[in-house]
Amino acid sequence: MNEYHYSTSFLSSPLSSSPQQTMASKPTFTPPKLQKRSLKGHQKPVLCLAHSSERLAYTSRPNSSNDNATHPSLLLSGSEDGTSRLWDLRTNKTVYCMVLPKSEAGEVLEVTSVAFHPNILDGSRDDGCMVEVNDGILDGSKDCTVNVSASNQVYGYDLRYHAMPLTTQSKALPSPIISTPHIHLSNHFQCTDEINQLSFSYPKHNEAKKEYFVSAACDSGKVHICQNVPYAHHVHNQQQQANENVKLLRHAESELHAIVSCSVFRPRVNDLQIASCGMDCRVKLWDVKKPSMVQSKQESIHDGSIFWYVLYRKPLYSYSVKTLADLENSSQLCNPPFVHSLSWSPSGRYLAAGLGDGSCLILSAEGRKLIEACILGWSVGGHKASVAAVCFPCFGLAGNVSKKAAMNGTADDRLLISAGNDGNIFFWDLGRDIVGNDAADPAIYLSGNKINQVDSNVTSKLETLDLAESSDDIIPEDLLSSPPKVLFQIPHQKKANWICAKAVDATSPCSLFVADTTNNISMYSLILS
Repeated sequence: MNEYHYSTSFLSSPLSSSPQQTMASKPTFTPPKLQKRSLKGHQKPVLCLAHSSERLAYTSRPNSSNDNATHPSLLLSGSEDGTSRLWDLRTNKTVYCMVLPKSEAGEVLEVTSVAFHPNILDGSRDDGCMVEVNDGILDGSKDCTVNVSASNQVYGYDLRYHAMPLTTQSKALPSPIISTPHIHLSNHFQCTDEINQLSFSYPKHNEAKKEYFVSAACDSGKVHICQNVPYAHHVHNQQQQANENVKLLRHAESELHAIVSCSVFRPRVNDLQIASCGMDCRVKLWDVKKPSMVQSKQESIHDGSIFWYVLYRKPLYSYSVKTLADLENSSQLCNPPFVHSLSWSPSGRYLAAGLGDGSCLILSAEGRKLIEACILGWSVGGHKASVAAVCFPCFGLAGNVSKKAAMNGTADDRLLISAGNDGNIFFWDLGRDIVGNDAADPAIYLSGNKINQVDSNVTSKLETLDLAESSDDIIPEDLLSSPPKVLFQIPHQKKANWICAKAVDATSPCSLFVADTTNNISMYSLILS
């Protein structure tokens, strides 16, 4: 295994803007300083990433702000070189390098998706093993289980089992290279085509025993969903029987031959909902557990002399992305609006989609429908090429928020990050006009210079003011309207394959991780004054 290496540099990309000279003008936003580091080790481009803290904002409850302080900062990566690496960001070192099995023809298989099993957040396991705690920090590099996909195969690596000595007298350290998967999960999912993304569900807080579902979005146009797949190593796990309870969601009609590029479970809802997207230019919302959503139409799948008859569920809602011909006076690209990436906001109220025409689509989940909230395109300073990835970062910097915002997770709903094929990374403020007043203003907590939020007394006065009798010279328009806008951008200069974010913790600042066409992982840390 190659020794890790990282380089550091500082950069900033301020956006020039002149403050409005009015009676209650808004302070100018100054972007934060960015510290860039490169994590080196993979021999080919990195295709996918996952950070161990990504789920915290979706599962934490009020008065749980100390979660980040005791949570390990671990990054999981997958590459075209057929390996997956676990990085400990407290030391910026590779802890383990997992070499995935080759194909039957002896070819190296690209790692297309990686995911941490949610038990890393629980602090315990169903097999009775407790997660070790050293100096108040979870030793997650030894106690987590990671799932990795390559081609149509899914593997699990139980790192606690790998770290255990072979005998009680042995003091030898475990090998940093893992050449054999601990858990074979392919028979559970029964995928026939390449898997593009693995995603875990969010259990309810009041569940005595947490149940997890995991989805696999495939090139076959379907989403395969399994319940409670094994995550602890046992001898019988080596020969897993096929999971007869796998649930199939047919995102694309068979005649379209459209792949499913992404599927993500929705947080903070009572039902088990998941969103999917693909090359059919559609975003669909599903309820996995509703038997009434099963179609009567059957489809036969032929494999040798065996036939299976599968019943597919109908989606709760299907949103068709508008093409260029549907948009009047559109300044977007002529590329089809294929949907490449999805990300739910922490509250589960908004769904962001990265499109092939260079725009970001924001959908509002209202009941069982997906309603278009806004499109972030050229007209508001957006991308000039396809949007490869979107992410609600959940940096955890919102500070003191209302009890309602802490309860429903709306505090971080305004900040969105997008990465495009044009090499640019945009930090978006979705604005009060889209997400409402519960979310914190990212211009406040991301500013390189400390600025004061608009006085709440001024806001309350504006709400009760008779606008018909007011003057435009007294009330600036930006206090009455807060539309979406670009806060600042990072000129990354490389096409992004994947992005993920790390919440702020006791040992390091919040960071953005970018996998691109190079062999390295870029880490942008926000240095806030």
